[in-house]
Amino acid sequence: MDEIIDREVSSKFLDDAYKCKPDNLGFLLQKIEYEIQNRDHADSILLRAKTVVTSKIALINSK
Repeated sequence: MDEIIDREVSSKFLDDAYKCKPDNLGFLLQKIEYEIQNRDHADSILLRAKTVVTSKIALINSK
């Protein structure tokens, strides 16, 4: 049951990562990292959400 809830939360973070406005990326990254730290196992969806957010931040900082 916990795995289903974790997967739903991870999917929500991934959706948020794709839709997030540039001003909120840092806060979203903090939330994702907090979620990763408080889980026994970070699934691939959550790690992909972190990758999307960090990629967007890197793109903004490179301009």
